[in-house]
Amino acid sequence: MEFRGQTAEVVVSGPEGDARETVVLTGTRASVGRLADLNDIGLQPDENRVVSRAGHCTFEREGRLWFVVDGGSVNGTFLRRGNELQRVDGRTVLRDGDVVCVLAAVEASGVRRFFELAFHAGQDSQATRAAPLAAEGCLRYDAAEARLVLVRGGERHEIPIRAQAHFLVRYMAERAPALCAHDELMHAVWADEPMHSREELAKLVWELRKKLQPFSAEHLIENERRLGYRLRTCGE
Repeated sequence: MEFRGQTAEVVVSGPEGDARETVVLTGTRASVGRLADLNDIGLQPDENRVVSRAGHCTFEREGRLWFVVDGGSVNGTFLRRGNELQRVDGRTVLRDGDVVCVLAAVEASGVRRFFELAFHAGQDSQATRAAPLAAEGCLRYDAAEARLVLVRGGERHEIPIRAQAHFLVRYMAERAPALCAHDELMHAVWADEPMHSREELAKLVWELRKKLQPFSAEHLIENERRLGYRLRTCGE
C-alpha cells in the first residue's frame, strides 16, 4: 500500500562514505540485507558476509512514524543520532536526520566500518502545517530560562510547571511541529529509568493541560491516539 504525499527516503552510503543510492519509502515496510534480490535495500559488496542475507533490519511505518527494527542479526543494527551511536534494541522510532548503521567490516586496529542509511522524513500535512493564528494562541518554550509561555492576542502568560514537565515540553518544543511518539517522550522525561509507563506520561500531559485550562488553551497540546503528542508552538 502506498501513502501518497507522506513518503520518506533513505540515502545509502558504503563503508568508504560513498553515497550509492536514494531509496524512497512509500509503503509500510522496507527490508535491508546483503542480497538485493531478497531485500528492498541490498548492501553490497559485503565480501566478509557481515550483513545478514535477508532481513538484517527493516524500516517499518506506523501511521505517520517510521521505525527501524533489528531482525535479530548477529552483528546488530546501530543508530547514529547526533554524535551518539547506539545499538538498536528491537524497534526504535526514527527522527529526521537519523543514520541507521550496519556493520560492514572490522579493521585489524579494531575500527568498525559501516554501511550507512541516512533517514529523511517526508512532508506531512499535519506535522508541517502553518503556525496557529494569534487568536487561537500558541506556546513558546525558553530553554535557557526554563519558561513555558502562552502567547495569545498580544498577551503573554507564563505557565508554571514542575521539573518533569519541563523535560517533556522542552523536547516537544525542539521537535515542533512534528508529532512526538510515546517512547521518545518517555525517554526524554525519564531517560533509562525503569518502571515508568505510558499511563504516567498521559498523567503528565493531563497536568500540563490543566495548567492551560484557565486560558482555554488545552488544545495546544494535541494527542494522536496510539501514536503520541504534538505541541503547537509559535512561529514554527
